[in-house]
Amino acid sequence: MSARDSLLTVLAEAASQEPARMQNAVTQLQQWEATPQFNATLQDIFYDKSIDTNIRWQAIIYLKNGIDKYWRKTAKNAISQEEKAAIRSRLLTALDEEQKPLATQNAVLISKIARFDFPMEWPELLSTLLEIVRSSTANESDPRARLVQQRSLYTLHLIVKGLISKTLASGRKQFQQAAPDLFTNVVNIYVRYVDMLFASNTTNIESLSGCLETSHMALKCLRRVVVHGFPEFSTSEGPVAFFRLALEHLQKFMAFKESIPEQCSFLVTAVDSHIKLIGKFYLDLMDAHPRQFILTPGAADVLRFYWGLLAGNGNEHAAAPAQTTLIQGLQLVKKTLKDPQFILTDKDPEPVVVRCRHIIENEFMTPETTSKLAEILITKYMRLTEDDLEEWDSNPEEWALEEEADSWKYQLRPCAEKVFMDLLSSHRAQLSPLLVQLAGSTANMSDLFLKDSIYCAIGLGSHALYDAIDFDSWLNGQLSQEVQNSDPSFRLIRRRIAWMIGKWVSVNVSKAARPTVYTIMLHLLKPQEHLAVRLATSQNLKTCIDDWDFEAATFAPFLEQSVHGLKHLMGEVEEPESRMKILSCMSMIVERMDEHIAPYSQQIIEILPPLWHAAADQNLLQSAILVIMTKLIESLKSHSMGLHHMVMPLIRLSVDPSQEAHVYLMEDGFELWLATLKTAGQSTDELMSLVPAAVSLLSEGMDHMRNMLKILQSYLMLDAERTFQAAGPSLINAVAGIMGEGLRSEASVLIMQFMDMVALTCPIRITGELYISSGLLNKVLSIIMAKKESNVVLTQYLCFLARLAVEDSAYLSNAVSNAGQQFGQPGLLTMLIDLWMEKFDNVSHPKHRKLHAMGLTAMMRTADATVLEYLPRLVCIWGDVLNEVNENGTGDSLVYWRETQDDEDDASEETAEVIRRRDLLKRDPVHTTNLAHYVKASIGECERLNGGSEAFQQQWLSKVDPLMLSTLTPLLG
Repeated sequence: MSARDSLLTVLAEAASQEPARMQNAVTQLQQWEATPQFNATLQDIFYDKSIDTNIRWQAIIYLKNGIDKYWRKTAKNAISQEEKAAIRSRLLTALDEEQKPLATQNAVLISKIARFDFPMEWPELLSTLLEIVRSSTANESDPRARLVQQRSLYTLHLIVKGLISKTLASGRKQFQQAAPDLFTNVVNIYVRYVDMLFASNTTNIESLSGCLETSHMALKCLRRVVVHGFPEFSTSEGPVAFFRLALEHLQKFMAFKESIPEQCSFLVTAVDSHIKLIGKFYLDLMDAHPRQFILTPGAADVLRFYWGLLAGNGNEHAAAPAQTTLIQGLQLVKKTLKDPQFILTDKDPEPVVVRCRHIIENEFMTPETTSKLAEILITKYMRLTEDDLEEWDSNPEEWALEEEADSWKYQLRPCAEKVFMDLLSSHRAQLSPLLVQLAGSTANMSDLFLKDSIYCAIGLGSHALYDAIDFDSWLNGQLSQEVQNSDPSFRLIRRRIAWMIGKWVSVNVSKAARPTVYTIMLHLLKPQEHLAVRLATSQNLKTCIDDWDFEAATFAPFLEQSVHGLKHLMGEVEEPESRMKILSCMSMIVERMDEHIAPYSQQIIEILPPLWHAAADQNLLQSAILVIMTKLIESLKSHSMGLHHMVMPLIRLSVDPSQEAHVYLMEDGFELWLATLKTAGQSTDELMSLVPAAVSLLSEGMDHMRNMLKILQSYLMLDAERTFQAAGPSLINAVAGIMGEGLRSEASVLIMQFMDMVALTCPIRITGELYISSGLLNKVLSIIMAKKESNVVLTQYLCFLARLAVEDSAYLSNAVSNAGQQFGQPGLLTMLIDLWMEKFDNVSHPKHRKLHAMGLTAMMRTADATVLEYLPRLVCIWGDVLNEVNENGTGDSLVYWRETQDDEDDASEETAEVIRRRDLLKRDPVHTTNLAHYVKASIGECERLNGGSEAFQQQWLSKVDPLMLSTLTPLLG
């Protein structure tokens, strides 16, 4: 059997509907895909129209995938140049494919290869394809030529789309070089078929349909060719002519819709596609080249045309513009208002910007147009409708969520609101009086939709109107009265007032008016209020509480009512997004009210278990529950231990890698875990049961290292002995496993800061053997002696050794000597001390300098002559450090009280852990030891070990500089 026949057989299997056969075929194809001529054979099978369609479909799909994987020259098992050439030579010969799905895949295949190979490997691509388009257009009466024309135009469209996606400057330049020829050929086809369309008898449906199809495909090409192929298109004759022609065609298409018979709605859809595509063309130009757009002759005509559609100044008998067209018009207006390239600088503005501003302000956005635009936005496009009310009555949750979605690019009312904000921002002085006047007119306004729209404008414009409207007076007067109006029709205004307060509260609402704000919001949160109103209120209540000017004492009288209202609202909503937003509001209340929340915490806690159960497959909602639980734990502080029975299962689930949800919950689970530890007054069996899980996560590598080191450090401060009982050996093994050369400096420092805490909280009698058996101590020594790490990292490793030396210098000396034997370096101890002293001047923190000095001093309590040789250098270190410290009788010094890594703890937050950390630091030998006494005692011990005072003096102190000794003596007292 030939290779082609074998491949045909396997493709047939892949096209079957039996999973086992399909899987075997896929496996076989994956084994063959890198073999020579595999892709060329796939192409051959695809182009053979005598073969079953399903097999041809499999062939083109695998060929297309193979291009992605193996066409690049640098790819592993890349397709050979000869095979590529053979494939390219046949690509444009199959443009007469009758079956549209197969033709589409072939076009995609060609565009993918074109993106790789044009123009270097395939320079003739565009010229050949354009010739096919021209010849097929010339013979359009032939059905096959017509088909080839359609397929080739679509292929050209995809090729252009692929070429403009190149990000390198060379790729953009190559496309710009090809653009003029592309433009000339395609624009001729476009104009020809549009002219035929407008000249056709509207009863000739087939002719109309054909013209629309061809012109639409040509227009899709032109849109990208002009935008991306002519960086200076405002001075390019052809693109400028097309720019103006597109507006002429846009007007004709809108009128042409009226002449289409009612039974031909598909033609209306096709015409609407043209109208939409011309709008996209103008928007793309404005996005890519805003200054070029404005400077193009006829730009003001385009803007005025869309402005006419928006203002309703067109032919009153014409069909109403589609929403998409109106949105495009609004977006064009928005660009002229807000694009940074139209902003004049204070000094030496660019001449081109001055010209653009002149055109915009004198030919389009005149003062009269500005006022009229503001008026129609408020009165026409920002208004809610009866349909909105019906929707929010039938499905208030979905409507509320849709209102908060960022959908302004696709929906008319949100787009109008965005444009209004930009308009007011750029024309504040002109429009502020208008809005003040409108605000005053709302007192007795019967048109609630207009009133809502005006309130919307005032809310959106809060930052521009902050000094034009006395919002406090309005709040205490008109708005306070209106929220009391319980008429069902007035729900529109009650919702808007809650929303508007949320916009103004951080802009210009005084502290004195805050009680009025809270009274209004909680009145609108009552259970008898409409659900849509309460949903809006809950979100804007959160904004009021999240304000920098918020005072817990002012809100305290409203706390019970707010918790009750939110709890009741939570019981009514069903959408996960709604529940998340309500939880977010609750979380903010808990966070800002802190200890004030304690009396009401039980009400919040009651809703969490059933909510968690209902959110079994809603990870984001579960995450929100973890967040509010964390805030509750932090607010309740030591009283939070009563919640541990609820918290522990949540932590265990959220950090368990075997659970699918852990990917989404782990970070929030870590925060809850850490908060629980920090606020715990004492260790409990529940808390300690999670220690093995923390150690396991630490041992998995660097992904969770920072969080796990924080959590395990909290465990050590809480109860170091029980922590080591629960997982001592595995903990030290885990740290040894992640430690090593090549780590980022920050990671190494974090690890050694953790080990400093281990050494501070756990005596060597517990940990000493573990340091050796795990290989951790040997790793520390290897890293230090390799001297490849930065000085910051090396001194942090030496800090850990200093801790061990201060506690038991004999242990450290023996351990280092034993390590030296294993490393084949008998003199490792003296080499270590030599390096330690060398790096001493790189230690900057006073506490650490004292710790290093104490560690080196402890190592000198020996009769080892090779170690005592370093005594003169140690005397210099004593002198330096004793001059730096200013200690009381016990050695304590304020300079040591806080460490850099402790700065994350807010001293005002008296959590149980803050107290534990402070007590631990007070017990630190660096604080409790008077360095002068320590040095004197160490000298005495050396004298005892080395034959007494006189012998020690003669043998060792005599080698010290007499001047240094005379300076040291008064420091030692």
